[in-house]
Amino acid sequence: MLGCAMNFSLAIKVLVFCLSAFTALANADSIYQQSMVRLNAQNSSAPQIQTLANYQGSPLLTAFFMPNCRWCQRQHKVLKKIQHTCPTIQTVMLGVQGSKQKLRHELMREKNTFPAYVANNNIVQAIGAKSPVPMMLLFNSQGSLVFKTIGYTSTEKLTALLTQHNIKVCLT
Repeated sequence: MLGCAMNFSLAIKVLVFCLSAFTALANADSIYQQSMVRLNAQNSSAPQIQTLANYQGSPLLTAFFMPNCRWCQRQHKVLKKIQHTCPTIQTVMLGVQGSKQKLRHELMREKNTFPAYVANNNIVQAIGAKSPVPMMLLFNSQGSLVFKTIGYTSTEKLTALLTQHNIKVCLT
């Protein structure tokens, strides 16, 4: 029994450390200033390396995905539904654990309409290189991290989280 308590205590310490490291990245200036490769630029003359600076000032939902992830595909469908009921929330897809070509293929398969980027090394390190996907991070209009979801999140649960955290972007 003592061994279980010690393991639980260690797990809590590791979790606190990881959350502290992520919080350092997730503040308003850093997440929006991270340079990332754009996967689906509207035109070929647009710069391929961009930041999320254009998304400052309103809620931003970042959704992490990877190639050949069925749960990511299901999460993408939820995000499309949310887009209709919460039109002012900005959603950005961040690809991890795959080549640009495979990430682009995944976006085409899902008929993606959201801006999409390859998550850079700073972001991957902050969330953990082996973090499960799908995962979402929501930042409020001030750029503060409001919540993080790991794994598939249903439309109802995502809408409830937005409401619970006073992110008033959804139509009632």
